[in-house]
Amino acid sequence: MKIAMFTDAFRKDIGGGSKVVIDLVSGLTERGHDVLVVTGQSVDDSAKGFKVLRLPSISYPFYDKAEMILPSLELIRALKDFNPHLIHYHEPFTAGMIALIVSKYLKKKVVGTIHIDPMHLSQYAFKVDNGNVAKMLVGFVSRQSDAISFVSHYQKETYYPYLRKNGFYPVIYPGIPDYFFSERNAVFGKIVITVSRLAPEKNLEFAFKVMSLVQKKADVDYHVVGNGPKRRELESYAEALGLKVKFWGNVKREKLPELYRNSSVFFLPSKTETFGLVFAEAMACGLPVVALNEGAAPEVVGEAGIIQEEKAEKVADSIINLIRNKELWEKKSTKAKNRAELFKKELFIAGYENLYRKFATPFTN
Repeated sequence: MKIAMFTDAFRKDIGGGSKVVIDLVSGLTERGHDVLVVTGQSVDDSAKGFKVLRLPSISYPFYDKAEMILPSLELIRALKDFNPHLIHYHEPFTAGMIALIVSKYLKKKVVGTIHIDPMHLSQYAFKVDNGNVAKMLVGFVSRQSDAISFVSHYQKETYYPYLRKNGFYPVIYPGIPDYFFSERNAVFGKIVITVSRLAPEKNLEFAFKVMSLVQKKADVDYHVVGNGPKRRELESYAEALGLKVKFWGNVKREKLPELYRNSSVFFLPSKTETFGLVFAEAMACGLPVVALNEGAAPEVVGEAGIIQEEKAEKVADSIINLIRNKELWEKKSTKAKNRAELFKKELFIAGYENLYRKFATPFTN
């Protein structure tokens, strides 16, 4: 099957949504589908081996390294030559809008996937809108699309009041690469790890406050993997708290399983995760998770960790409990590996194949 995949970002360092698109393109290609990625100018080695049409683009002023694609006559020519069975866009921004316009012009079916939490746009652009701009955008594209998929039930419920009535809105969980699954397990010990973009929406000041309390009560090492616009601010905050933390910076995704398996607890207190790939990655490595009762974290983590309210002392005690109680840790570690089976890449790709089958003909694979 031929799929034209529209995304403003096709690179690994933007965020979880971009990684999901990369994994989807990779999985579809491996299963014999022909995918044309339509994106902006700034791609990385994620594009190697794939068909990529790089359109003119401009930097998005509110989000580090992001860009917005612009329409081009070359796009119409390329899509006519490619002749896709279906157009699939990600997010309701310029890539999504261009995909919708092109789909009408070429008379092609079009589906969308929404990754963003409504509050992300509020945090970066519309400071006082309380997520309404994103909700209205998604509502608009729902009325122009044949279907829209969401990455969690939490996310679907958040947008549902704004969607076109009687539309088709499946939940398709993202899948994580097979290299996260191994017989080798995480280790009971004293290393707490956070893997995250160092950005405002991740609530990392709260994480540092919690870990400073943990270190006052227990001999615990804290590792932070990732980079972003808040790196220097967080380094200064850690110093002010007296928090001992090792900043790893960006690490290739293929190297993350080793870091997860050398750790004992995964901790991320983000309140706006629409899925949270890092939760699933850590769980696949047998790592118990500590997260807040916010966003999609409870849905993804389930009983594979401890879900806590946003009170620093309570979260700190939950981490200490896992560090000190081997029986509890082993129970949660086993549940983590079992639950991660829900997020295997093969299920993720099959979910999108089923979506495509519903709206695109002919389907010959």
